[in-house]
Amino acid sequence: MDQYFYSTQIYDDFLILPEDEAHHALKVLRKKTGDEIIVVDGNGGLYEALFENENARNCNLKIINSKKNIGRPNHNIHIGISPPKSHDRLEWFIEKSVEIGIQEISFILTENSERKNIKMNRILKRAISSMKQSLKTYLPKINDMVSEKDFIVNCSNNEKFIAHLREDENQHLLKSASAQNDYCILIGPEGDFSSSEIKRSEKFGFLPVSLGENRLRTETAGVAACHILNLVNEK
Repeated sequence: MDQYFYSTQIYDDFLILPEDEAHHALKVLRKKTGDEIIVVDGNGGLYEALFENENARNCNLKIINSKKNIGRPNHNIHIGISPPKSHDRLEWFIEKSVEIGIQEISFILTENSERKNIKMNRILKRAISSMKQSLKTYLPKINDMVSEKDFIVNCSNNEKFIAHLREDENQHLLKSASAQNDYCILIGPEGDFSSSEIKRSEKFGFLPVSLGENRLRTETAGVAACHILNLVNEK
């Protein structure tokens, strides 16, 4: 079986599929009572389960096997990103970063931010879909919008970086990050961080880094940073 379903209603010997997941399984894939599927809980749990009924509104499955901490990474990646103007582009960033591997995403409001609100329901649905499609068991923690100042002051990750444009060369993120660590990297808006924001981040321990020679869109920079930090941790 190469398709995952998602549920957080997991009990000792049974689980309940959300109505949208159950509808897809029963109406689209034509699953029947006794058929087996794989369900993930977004927290490293993977469950092999059998349909006990065919009621999409109250769909119970019997758990026949379960595993914990499947695919648990040896590092932690937290990206704080200023959302791009297009919500579709923001959702693209969510989809691709989840595919690559990310543990936490925060949205930050900067002086030059193009978008001041986000649609969390759409973001979460896109993240869940990407997690299932890429056969992962962990769903990243996704935080609502906060000010850049509040984010920087309260960030407690071990290795902290800020990717921004500047005339003198910053060291590449690939050379700055150490393996098996706890990272946070800030990705600014199309207009970049302001000088005061950059100075404040450096005051609170954020190291300026480069993502390469090319000028990247905000969402592309977020995906690039996610990919680079995963490369650092490849064995």
